[in-house]
Amino acid sequence: MNLQGCVPADLPPDQLLPKQRRHRGQPGSGAEVPLPRTPPYVPGLALREGERRHQRIDSICVALHTVHLANRGTSRTTVIQRAESMLVSEECRADVDCVWSAMLGLIYAGDLASVEAHCQSFGQDPAWAGSPRHREVLTLARLRVDMLSGHAPTAVEVLDTLLSRGLSRSLSGLAIAWMVEILVQIGAFERAHGLLLEHDLTGPIGDDFPDRALVLAARGALHIAAGQFRHGIEDYRASGRLLTSWNVLNPAVIPWRSKAALGALAAHRFDLAVALAEDELAAARKWGSPRTVGCALHALALARRGEGSVALLEQAVELLDLAHARDELMQALYDLSALQAKCEDLVEARSTLEAAGEVARLCRNGFWVERAESGLRHLDGPDKAGKLTKQELKIARLARAGYSNRRIAEVLFLTIRTVEFHLSSAYRKLGISGRRELVAVLSAS
Repeated sequence: MNLQGCVPADLPPDQLLPKQRRHRGQPGSGAEVPLPRTPPYVPGLALREGERRHQRIDSICVALHTVHLANRGTSRTTVIQRAESMLVSEECRADVDCVWSAMLGLIYAGDLASVEAHCQSFGQDPAWAGSPRHREVLTLARLRVDMLSGHAPTAVEVLDTLLSRGLSRSLSGLAIAWMVEILVQIGAFERAHGLLLEHDLTGPIGDDFPDRALVLAARGALHIAAGQFRHGIEDYRASGRLLTSWNVLNPAVIPWRSKAALGALAAHRFDLAVALAEDELAAARKWGSPRTVGCALHALALARRGEGSVALLEQAVELLDLAHARDELMQALYDLSALQAKCEDLVEARSTLEAAGEVARLCRNGFWVERAESGLRHLDGPDKAGKLTKQELKIARLARAGYSNRRIAEVLFLTIRTVEFHLSSAYRKLGISGRRELVAVLSAS
């Protein structure tokens, strides 16, 4: 992508630069737009040094500046206005990279309804049916809306098709990361690990791998979901270091601090959890989207572990509901129920869990439906999981998540015989006959 004609400065969009080449805020307007000295980070778009394109149009410069503002987590209203202007501009509509950048700006801003509307418009445009790159971008934009709205089964089907068919290199890392993310959301941990293995992404990730910050974050989510908290925290913080080096401060791009905070909390690293969650909330409030602030409040409520945690988490639930962020909402409701139960408000805890189950059913997410139902059963009886040793509980949770005995042995650095011994002991203590009953019996908190 040739950015040599774009203004090399990091200044407010309405500030003019003397003796610099300037570009209009939107085609045909008088607004001037300076651009950052280095290309902004745009997932799915290769804009690193050395990757050039002979043709340059003003609209891509404006679109990249819009993403730059979004990455910094400032001027949300400006980002929405400018992205909307780009997506109705003929100049931008003719350039797939411009459209993708503008779409991402709207996604970060939480304006998913506009993204859906624009996708429908582009889908009816014959010019967008002509090239694989155009179709891929349109499919991925719709897919991200589905993911953020909690429509996991639809997202898995689409990603399955895209990955089996093969994507352009610039989009491959993004698609893998999103697939791992959504598989973790539906509890398919073994499958998520298999995908990472297939693409040789379980160890160090090369600097040239596209969107490695996204992959690290998705891998971090898998580690934390599987109980490997230290590895999860490391992956999220590695993702954060990359993003910071690219001047990406907005948690709407990747909420790495709040997710790492939840891992730190599970690992009993309470000071780290609070520090990460507080930093995330400050950045989220600066950006101002309900989803981003709701996610940050969710993490902070759990990290603080104090009397005000219930109220903070109730605020998070309200914001996530307002944003139609059902993927995050069902998890926030589940955790709110646990806090309410801890405060011995069992009536509210039951009501909140029932709401979490309803959201999960609406999203057709069987994993979270089962967790909500298991939680309701747990409210009615003793915590049988309390009988298990720490090792038995860790192994039982991995088995509940669908990991084979061999895979559990690899993850925990045990022999298969040891895993079998601990699982048998766990079944006996829980009064069940096998792993199929683990979800129903084992507390999912």
